[in-house]
Amino acid sequence: MARPKKDKEEKYIRQNISMEPEQLKRVIDYCLREDRPISWVVRQALNDYLLRNSA
Repeated sequence: MARPKKDKEEKYIRQNISMEPEQLKRVIDYCLREDRPISWVVRQALNDYLLRNSA
């Protein structure tokens, strides 16, 4: 059975980001240790940053 489609507001939006080679290496190492995809790590980091810097 197919899974139900998400509403447009609930879908993730793809974006391209750039990072330094050393940052990418560190992110990949972290992802391998924690068994998480890069997209999850970036979302978590962005959430943390926005929470700390919200006005």
